[in-house]
Amino acid sequence: MERKLRSILSIIIFIGIWEIIGRLPNVPQYLFPPFSKVALKLFIVRDLLLKNILITFLRVAAGFVIGAMSGIVLGLLAGINKRADQFITPIVSLIYPIPSIGWIPVLMIWFGISNSVPIIAVFICSFSPIFLNTVRGVEDVDENIIYAARIMGTSGVQLITKIILPLALPNIFTGLKLESGMSLRTGVVAEMLAIPSGLGYLLMKGESLIDTQLIFAVLITMGIISLFIDYTIRRIEKRLLVWKG
Repeated sequence: MERKLRSILSIIIFIGIWEIIGRLPNVPQYLFPPFSKVALKLFIVRDLLLKNILITFLRVAAGFVIGAMSGIVLGLLAGINKRADQFITPIVSLIYPIPSIGWIPVLMIWFGISNSVPIIAVFICSFSPIFLNTVRGVEDVDENIIYAARIMGTSGVQLITKIILPLALPNIFTGLKLESGMSLRTGVVAEMLAIPSGLGYLLMKGESLIDTQLIFAVLITMGIISLFIDYTIRRIEKRLLVWKG
């Protein structure tokens, strides 16, 4: 409870400082609007925001879920099977350092202005780190536990679903939490460059109209969405990792 109060207090202080700076005589409000005006803008464009939030969320969710599931499945395969590890991991390690937004120009050439661009960009963003975290999680599983399970007659499927996967979950969730926010940013950047809809489009619209109130309203919305996604993943992690205490 005390921690929540401190968090709320810090947010209130931040908003207060923002409001004061935005109302200083030598700070043009069209360049740096006070928080109260941004809040009013949020209310005025709420319908437009809600429409584009849904569009962005569906794109990001699609790319993130596909990337996460692919990363977990192939990560389990590479962690269990050394031949698969030797084949897949070097390729992923080669692609991983490339910024995901760097793929957007190529995706635009391949797919044009379509929903495929942000979805695939988010997939690329989420796949590699989740794959590598899954492999690391599988490799960290105590071999004595696996050996004991095999002696007791545990089948291959049971070994993966009942022992290896649960014990690798902490590493997997680390990857999920790290990439959830990055996936949103990647999706929005892809929209800014390639699609006339979504939160990225609204950012570019605000820039073209020199409407900083709209830009800040979208940025606040992105922050709230990121917090919601992170909170959701943490709640799922807490439920699935009850054994970890």
